[in-house]
Amino acid sequence: MDARARIEELAAEGGFDLVRFAGAEALGEARAAALESRAAGRLADLHWITDEWIERATDPGAFLAGAKTVVLLAITGHAPDPERPDGRARGRVARYARGRDYHRLFESKLRRVARAIREELGGEARATVDYGPLLERPLAARAGLGWLGKSTMLLAPGFGPWVLLGAIATTLAVAPDEPLRKSCGSCRRCVVACPTGAIAADGGVLDSRLCISYHTIESREPIPRALRAKFGDWIFGCDDCLDSCPVGSGNAASHPDLAPATADDAFPALAELLALDEAAFRERFRGRALQRATRDGFLRNACVALGNVGTAADVGALAGALGDGAALVRGHAAWALGEVARREGAGGEAEGALAGRLAVEGEAWVREEIEAALAVVSGDVG
Repeated sequence: MDARARIEELAAEGGFDLVRFAGAEALGEARAAALESRAAGRLADLHWITDEWIERATDPGAFLAGAKTVVLLAITGHAPDPERPDGRARGRVARYARGRDYHRLFESKLRRVARAIREELGGEARATVDYGPLLERPLAARAGLGWLGKSTMLLAPGFGPWVLLGAIATTLAVAPDEPLRKSCGSCRRCVVACPTGAIAADGGVLDSRLCISYHTIESREPIPRALRAKFGDWIFGCDDCLDSCPVGSGNAASHPDLAPATADDAFPALAELLALDEAAFRERFRGRALQRATRDGFLRNACVALGNVGTAADVGALAGALGDGAALVRGHAAWALGEVARREGAGGEAEGALAGRLAVEGEAWVREEIEAALAVVSGDVG
């Protein structure tokens, strides 16, 4: 059995849905685009993505010395929504993060394939998931696994954007697959669907400074006030551009480990989240990607969602969050209280809680949030 056939067999045995092969030449076009995005500030506060990192991540030979081939592998992650429970304000978690952390799932599978390449086929091999120093989407497009959509997601025929990618660089020479001659054409559904306008009008460029996924997962800073109302009930990631894509929309296939165990995994009750301390947060989300947001960031997100979908019944939980040990949580709880009071007519209780916290709050930006919320509650806004 030749190298290509054996790797394809290993991928099938490992439960991968797709496998394609790309040459290991440097990704010149992707490098230029990434450097331009960084220079323009569109990578926000992803400080670990330096020019030097981009140079390495677009060169498979820097990832693995002597690399000749990159194997691109994918699993699907389009589990349908469970029935959403009624009765309480709930947040939404992106589909890929509702079950087990796919990085753990993927890494074990990729390591087995890489080990077989070394032991059976005699080539060096190094594997990575999407957080590693290798840009997997342009490599997957080069390999014909899909094409880069206007959302910047890889769109795989039959699966659309609902694929999770991994890559294995190897010193084995395997004939590369041809890129697909496909594009999104005139379709702009993802551009229109994005609540914050993070996707450029003509597609192909994403501004992390406006992206819900960036703010709810990667950012450790306050969410810009002008964006908060556009987040809706998203508390970890955002699927709006993916849900809008017609490619693969009829295929709800998903690896079973990625499916939510319960409806609460997909749609957590927001008020309950505000009661989580560090230990409870880690225990509840053990082995899941949601831990990436950190406890403080996740509760920040829950506060914003409550500001958008919460009711008068949630004022008590938000008032309690005004006393949280993290300023990041307190500031967003204040904003949420103002929004719930304005929308639900719970001004008295909210105003009392805000005024009480203002009297003891020491963080300047949190005081500003409280004062802005009090203005909303009193109707004293321009």
